Amino acid sequence: MQLYFTDGSALHAPASVEGVPADLSISLAEAADKIGVVDGMPFFLDRDGSYFHELNRFFRACPTMGVRSRHSLRAYAHDILIWMRFLEERRSGKPVWRADQNDVIAFHHARRLSDARFRISASSWNRAIAALDKLYRWALEEGLIAASPFRYDLSFRHGQGRGAPKVVEGNRARERAARPHDMQFVDIKRYLAFRDIGLRGRLPDGSEDPAWRGRNGERNAVFAELLVTTGMRLGEAGSLIIDELPLLTSESPRILPFDLPGAITKGERPRRIRLPRRLLTLIEDYCDIERQIAAGKTPPRPVVPLVLSSDGRNAVDSSGRRIALTRLRLQDRQRLLLSLDGMVKHASLWLTERGQPVSSGTWEVAFRRASQRCRAFGLDITVTPHMLRHTFAVNMLSMLIREQVGTIFNPTDAHGAAYRQMLGDPLRQLQHLLGHANITSTYIYLDSLAEAQELVDAAADRWTAELMADNR
Repeated sequence: MQLYFTDGSALHAPASVEGVPADLSISLAEAADKIGVVDGMPFFLDRDGSYFHELNRFFRACPTMGVRSRHSLRAYAHDILIWMRFLEERRSGKPVWRADQNDVIAFHHARRLSDARFRISASSWNRAIAALDKLYRWALEEGLIAASPFRYDLSFRHGQGRGAPKVVEGNRARERAARPHDMQFVDIKRYLAFRDIGLRGRLPDGSEDPAWRGRNGERNAVFAELLVTTGMRLGEAGSLIIDELPLLTSESPRILPFDLPGAITKGERPRRIRLPRRLLTLIEDYCDIERQIAAGKTPPRPVVPLVLSSDGRNAVDSSGRRIALTRLRLQDRQRLLLSLDGMVKHASLWLTERGQPVSSGTWEVAFRRASQRCRAFGLDITVTPHMLRHTFAVNMLSMLIREQVGTIFNPTDAHGAAYRQMLGDPLRQLQHLLGHANITSTYIYLDSLAEAQELVDAAADRWTAELMADNR
């Protein structure tokens, strides 16, 4: 059993088969788009190369069951692959649709009770159970199995208001005590060192490194600034179009709002972010120099291109049909072209040296190499694109709480309402900035606030002082 992932960009780019150029026909590429081929969709092939139809049908159904993120689909696929290989190697080649409770018990023993070097964390185990639980619930509904290999406990969950309690099924295999999140971020000082030394190739003292041979250093540094300043996800920031961002004028305010379209966000939830003038200036400088050079190259054109309209609000396909830019998915944006002065170039904001849109994998490699460069200078710094989103969240929540506290101690303020809003408002504001569907996902950042720890310490000191006073 082998796991693969659909590469949507391959449908719109020339290919080479055993050294012979082979272009996909326009009609075939358009047919693939019409049937809903999704970029990054997992699929399994058996050892003989045959298509595992039923299991692959599950992945195609995942977006209708709340699993829409490419990262979530990838994680589900890897967890299911491990489960299937376990059944094959340790359970006498048992097919995935014949697994039972005993197989789940054996799987738990192998993954959670084995030697430390083979043991996975409780959070990783729970993630795997979530994937398998989704798989077998779907298989039950489709009539592929008569019973799930999992066992469930029923509980009642009371909602807000006078609504009747809701019956909830809990998978017994899940470990309730597991920490649901492992959030990592960097402080500002370490981020600046990562940006300047790792991405820009400078020396620790700030001077230029004559031995630096890195490419696209300024582009990568500006991209990191975008992530850490706005909290955007990698896929969101990487799919921006050059004419999409607000234009700077002499009358522009210090902060300019920008509406991220739902088509490129997780869960398809549009949200408004804030772009400082300083950041937009950096992006304009990148566009005027580094991007201008990259755009001068003549990259391979997509087989089925989309062309940006003159007003920058729509994409026009080969039939002349106009599609609102806000409705374009990530893979659609990768084939969006810009026609300017008789030249046709890619419209993506971020371009490679060959004038092609930068892929998510390229950004991850750039961050990994920058982290390695920092460590080569003795700096214990490892940064990923998603860590910069967490860095934004922790620091933004700290600033929002400070602003709220300042409002509370404003003598003209209504103290009662301000106290009720002291924690609620900053968390909800951060929730909207990050695009979280549920505010409970935003709570994890409270644990990382220095202000929160100081409040706990101060409360503990006061409590101790009161106990000592009562004991006198």
